[in-house]
Amino acid sequence: MYLTKYYHGLSSPRFFFRKLTYDDIVSWMDFYENNPNLKYLGIDLNRTRYEMAKAWIDTQIERYEKNNFGQLGIILKETGELVGTIGLIISKYCKQGTIEIAIAIKPAYWKNGIGKEATITLINAVFENNFAETIIGLRHIDNYASQKCTQSLGFDEIGVQKDDLRTAMVFRLTKATWIKRHDFYCTTHH
Repeated sequence: MYLTKYYHGLSSPRFFFRKLTYDDIVSWMDFYENNPNLKYLGIDLNRTRYEMAKAWIDTQIERYEKNNFGQLGIILKETGELVGTIGLIISKYCKQGTIEIAIAIKPAYWKNGIGKEATITLINAVFENNFAETIIGLRHIDNYASQKCTQSLGFDEIGVQKDDLRTAMVFRLTKATWIKRHDFYCTTHH
């Protein structure tokens, strides 16, 4: 898979996106501080913040090395600070032509429109570069705020997925649906 456009050059009005590195571990530890949503992630919360941050970044670097997408850092242009991660995943829930989108924002930056701006940017990149025809999003069954945000972007609820770690609502967005709504999102959210 040719992912140069994914790994380099994605940006939005307030952010640019880049691969995560081990230099980001200390900054990413903030994600695990006073974050009531960690329970929705299906991760081992009995580790230190450093261990969780390192594991997160280890996973992304492994995905990059396999040319398998991975989450990118959301970097605030104004300060250069890592405020969250967003990215694509080829998960066990994806079928041919489908990719999963995942996002995580540090609690200090919640309710600033970061997630929506970053997600719109990434969705545009997926469909403009033909990375996939369909994007899915898995949102924990009890994480209503995340579900609401996903639906506000045009994703449709299509079912429930249960595994050993969590039960999640499954949402889907097709390229055709996005194109139909594209002008609305670009003009009202940028």
